[in-house]
Amino acid sequence: MSAKVRLQICKGKNAGRIFSFTEHDTFIFGRMADCHACMPDDNQVSRHHFILEANPPQACLRDLGSLNGTWVNGTKCGAREKDESPEQGAKRRYPEVGLKDGDHIKVGQTELEVSIEQPKEAPQHRVDAGLGNISLLSPEQLGRLIFGDQPGKSGLKIPGCKIEAEIGRGGYGAVYRARWGTERNVVAVKVMLSRVDASVEAVEKFKREAAVTANLQHPNIIRVLDSGASGAVFFFIMEFCDGGSAWDLMIKNGGRLSLEQAKPIILGALAGLAYAHDKGFVHRDLKPQNILFSRGEVRLSDFGLSKSFQQAGLSGLSMTGAYAGTPVFMPREQITNFKYVKPVSDVWSMAATIYNMLTGDFPYQFSKDRDPIDVILNDSVVQIGQRDKTLKKPLCSVLDKALEKKAKDRFQTAAELLAAVKKALL
Repeated sequence: MSAKVRLQICKGKNAGRIFSFTEHDTFIFGRMADCHACMPDDNQVSRHHFILEANPPQACLRDLGSLNGTWVNGTKCGAREKDESPEQGAKRRYPEVGLKDGDHIKVGQTELEVSIEQPKEAPQHRVDAGLGNISLLSPEQLGRLIFGDQPGKSGLKIPGCKIEAEIGRGGYGAVYRARWGTERNVVAVKVMLSRVDASVEAVEKFKREAAVTANLQHPNIIRVLDSGASGAVFFFIMEFCDGGSAWDLMIKNGGRLSLEQAKPIILGALAGLAYAHDKGFVHRDLKPQNILFSRGEVRLSDFGLSKSFQQAGLSGLSMTGAYAGTPVFMPREQITNFKYVKPVSDVWSMAATIYNMLTGDFPYQFSKDRDPIDVILNDSVVQIGQRDKTLKKPLCSVLDKALEKKAKDRFQTAAELLAAVKKALL
């Protein structure tokens, strides 16, 4: 039996309705039509009242700045002050509440019961407690935890590979420069660490998905040379990109790029993305940090790895919880329809990446004091021409269309966006 998280409405409108989660997914409760549980007639319910993230058997809830709060087992979690507007109340990010079997959630006239079924088999691969929040570890500490050199711990061994130095770190692991093979070629080794105790089934699912995406062959996509795993620690040997990332280049240039600097990067990244979309793949994690340079050429990295890692349930709670990232390059539907992200969502994320490269800003007006999920659900995109009035109007129009909130109003694939960008840049 696989793990399962279940929500059942036990009181109020739609009593008896059940929401079941056997894979990583999100659930939004509120009055708006895009909520998974929509309560339009209950005036005690806010537009987007709370978000629940399920990654069976984990589940976590966060209030989104509601007026009346979300009650878990009789304890109020979140809520803005009575004299605050929704916008003012949402300026605070409310604490996450981990849920367990038998918990009760109450919002207005609705009560829900949480049911969590644990798998019969114990996890085969347990998370090393030392690999908790890796952002707190020095390169030396993380290296020792991953590759060993500790009494009683064998660590990850990669045949024919000599690790030299950490060159990057993300939410799920780190990237190392290394020497590989008999010719001792310089390569990049990406190591991904499961955030949760993992079953054999979850590990094998990720390995299968990663192997498929590794077959992408295009000049603007990084080549994966080899891969493997030790338990729930995965490694990918990739071509080494000696020119850094688009993000690095932005930092060197004061936080943004001129259109002349950005043009070849935009065209190369879109060409790689268009190829992948044509083959049926979605990236899901586009951002300047994932656009790299190798011998003067643009390369998209991490293609499909984040998507496969999340869908296998190995990422832990990536939207809520202690290790959740800030979704600044994430389209709205990636929150409301988490499992079923399509190429059109990559279009939004790539346009947001281009927007960020050209302006140094994000499409939404984020702030450190406001819940980013509430911003994405409720705010409008700031048109790029308002950020930089010197940008050509045809390009602004293309990017504004690519950043439409409704997926049906955008370019549907990277190929469509690439054609429009080329025309705008003539």
